[in-house]
Amino acid sequence: MKSTITKYILGAALLANLCACEKTSLLQKDPAAVYDASPKLLLTGLLLNVGDKPWTSVQRHNQYATQNNSYYYGQPYDWSTADEGFSAYDRLRDINQLNMEVAKSPDNYKGYPELGKFLAAYFMVRNTEMYGDVPMTDAIKGRSEGNFTPKYDDQKEVYRTVLQMLEDVNTALTPLVTANVKVDGDFYYKGDLAKWQKLVNSFRLRVLVSLSKRADDNADLKIKEQFATIVGNPAKYPLILSNADNFQLLFNANARDNNYPLWPADGVVIKNDLNNNLAATIVDILKRTEDPRLFVMALPTDSAKKSGDAGYATKFTSFRGGDVGMIMADLKSMASAGKFSQLNYDFWEATPSGGPCIQLGAAEVNFSIAEAINLGWISGDAGAYYVAGIKANMAFYNVAGAAQDAFLANPGNVYAGNTAAGLTQILEQKYVAFFQNSGRQAFYNNRRTGIPKFSIGPANKNAQKIPVRWKYPTVEYTVNETNIRAAIQKQYNGSDSQNDVMWLIK
Repeated sequence: MKSTITKYILGAALLANLCACEKTSLLQKDPAAVYDASPKLLLTGLLLNVGDKPWTSVQRHNQYATQNNSYYYGQPYDWSTADEGFSAYDRLRDINQLNMEVAKSPDNYKGYPELGKFLAAYFMVRNTEMYGDVPMTDAIKGRSEGNFTPKYDDQKEVYRTVLQMLEDVNTALTPLVTANVKVDGDFYYKGDLAKWQKLVNSFRLRVLVSLSKRADDNADLKIKEQFATIVGNPAKYPLILSNADNFQLLFNANARDNNYPLWPADGVVIKNDLNNNLAATIVDILKRTEDPRLFVMALPTDSAKKSGDAGYATKFTSFRGGDVGMIMADLKSMASAGKFSQLNYDFWEATPSGGPCIQLGAAEVNFSIAEAINLGWISGDAGAYYVAGIKANMAFYNVAGAAQDAFLANPGNVYAGNTAAGLTQILEQKYVAFFQNSGRQAFYNNRRTGIPKFSIGPANKNAQKIPVRWKYPTVEYTVNETNIRAAIQKQYNGSDSQNDVMWLIK
């Protein structure tokens, strides 16, 4: 009997010990951590980091706006590295996690690997177009292989890989679109993979156009051929050619932290802001071409309003932008004197949700195709795509059809043919369409083409130059010094400045 009791006591003790160990391990887990994240939540997290908002310092670098208050940064072009650093690799880690979660139940998460692969290409392009050569082949191998010092890949190879990734994604999406597969967690397209497929191919056109300076001396990349293949086969490679398919960021009137960026915290709209004006770079284009979008974007100057001219509000001469290169104190003085146009807050702040911020839209795609035709990459009617691009963007501003037709009938706005003058028209209209949209694309297109001509003046603190890149994140010199120094030596002869010219734009 005693032996039996002893066995029960020992068994109970062992069970209690096991339970205690289990409880301890559970207690050691972080209750705020997510150990088995849902793919749809991971996708939502990725998409939260895709969009570029309007009215940021980026838009001043695009020469769309001026900042006239010395308390703020202004637009001196004296940047070094970017605030975002190498945050693209954070997103790539998230994509890795997404793929691991999907692998647990692939039949339940169709479409997620394809979107993950597209987003990986998207973030890799964002990285390389800012800095030049970047880690790719060895990137994100710290967890899997213990490689925390990845080598830098040549920019050309990054683009080669990205273009192949985009081809693969389009191919993989086709049967999913046919089967009407939907994904959850997508607040851009509500899980519609048909729209995502259009975005994938439209983004590929953006990448190919960005490589225009390398199209003739890098035949192995087949830049022109890829472009022609995509545009020539719309059944296989659908594109964003309508505003209904725009990849755009929508703001929310019901959530203060997601209101339109110009919407004031207290909800009181003040329609008088001397600190911010449109820049002359865009205003002068709109005035010269007599563009009705100007009447929507901005207001006539106070000087024009006080001129005594009863028709001042409908005259293009009543508008004026600030010169980005001007000393800030002088900009402030002129703004205070009513010599600059202010924003038309009735349009930009009509509601707390404002308007959408297009990340990649129909106007851009039409202009890219028009440019390719102008350059002789493909055959077609560049003028038709030029007109379609203008109309798509004018629709964004609710410009009436009659006003659109009048603009296009203006002899100065009729497409000048596949000439240098025609190319300038396409690129200027693309610049106008990028206003407060598409992040740094206006800057990158200017960097590539020189159109429109950016203002440089006494406010420029970069030796009277517009920068062409960002310095590598300083942390790389601490955690990956050997590889980063090898990369800058190979690319820039040891320099790492905002004025070094990367392979993409040489």
